[in-house]
Amino acid sequence: MADLLKEIPFDVREAAHSLGDRISIARKARALRQDDLASMAGVSRSTLIEIEKGSSRVAMGMYLRVLWAMNLLGQMDEVAKPEDDSDAVALMASSLPKRIRT
Repeated sequence: MADLLKEIPFDVREAAHSLGDRISIARKARALRQDDLASMAGVSRSTLIEIEKGSSRVAMGMYLRVLWAMNLLGQMDEVAKPEDDSDAVALMASSLPKRIRT
C-alpha cells in the first residue's frame, strides 16, 4: 500500500488536501461537529477525519456523500464540464461509445 501512495502525483495529493480543507471549513461554517456530519453523510467519524485531511485512501463516493450531506454536491456539476454547453456538444456526447476497448 505504501508503494501505491508514493506513486500518487504531487498535484493530485495537493488537490485532495485542498478539498479536505474546504470540506472542513464548510463543516465548521455550518457549525457541525464531526460526529454530526459523519452521521448525516452515513460515514464513520474516522472516515470524515481522513476526508478532512484529504486522504487519497478514502473512496471518492465517501467524499461525495459528505458533500451531499452539506448540500454541496450540485457544485460537482462543474467538474470536467465541457467548455461549450451547446446542443451540438450534448449531441456529440450522446453518440460517444459507453466503453473504450483496446
